[in-house]
Amino acid sequence: MGINVLICDDDKVVRNHIVKVVSKLKDIGFIKTAENGLQAIQGIKKGDFDIIVIDIDMPHKNGIDAAKDIFNINPDVYIIFVTGFKEYALEAFGVYSFDYILKPFNEKRLTLTLEKAIDEINLKKNAKELSNDEEKFIFKKDRDRYIVNLNDIIMFEKNGRLTTIYTSEMKEDFYESFYDIEERLSSNFFRSHKSFIVNIDKVNKILPYNKTSFEVSFKKCELKALLSKRNEIKFLNELYLNKKKVI
Repeated sequence: MGINVLICDDDKVVRNHIVKVVSKLKDIGFIKTAENGLQAIQGIKKGDFDIIVIDIDMPHKNGIDAAKDIFNINPDVYIIFVTGFKEYALEAFGVYSFDYILKPFNEKRLTLTLEKAIDEINLKKNAKELSNDEEKFIFKKDRDRYIVNLNDIIMFEKNGRLTTIYTSEMKEDFYESFYDIEERLSSNFFRSHKSFIVNIDKVNKILPYNKTSFEVSFKKCELKALLSKRNEIKFLNELYLNKKKVI
């Protein structure tokens, strides 16, 4: 399947220019356009988009507010701002945008950003196809590809769109949703909390942390994770079943 792109700008000339740039790239599936933030949100709701290229200063709903809604609808969409207002850059990255490009934009600059996004998206899709090999976990950071033994992974931690993978020998940040990660993991991994996926084999003990969570510690390391109390029974059951398999 190709990479699907939504382009949102109220200026038809700019919109068509971006369409022209995107259409020259490899692996593009389809390209759709929108004229304002409201149309962009509706487009994301209706279509299976991988990337949105969006302006900020638009009628009805500006690009920043639209991006916040889009991120809530689909946090896996790569958001690229192309705008004439540099003062919104900090706020734009607050909605986990992939890049922020100022108008008048340079075609090469936009092309490089899009190629990088497409490369990352293709890696995720290819990794799903390799998920039958339950012994490995594959991810990409910048232009480097990492292959990790599943049994070596202690946990994953989520912070916005950024995910951190931990083993006894490495800690690396990369971009992938927990939903996609879980699909590529074996049964001994458990989503203990909205911000943590843990390897049950590595769990040492669980202690009270606060009113809503427990603290999870691991064997032979100082790492800590959280376990939501609403997940406690299911987690303990998985922990028991997993230990039973080893016996």
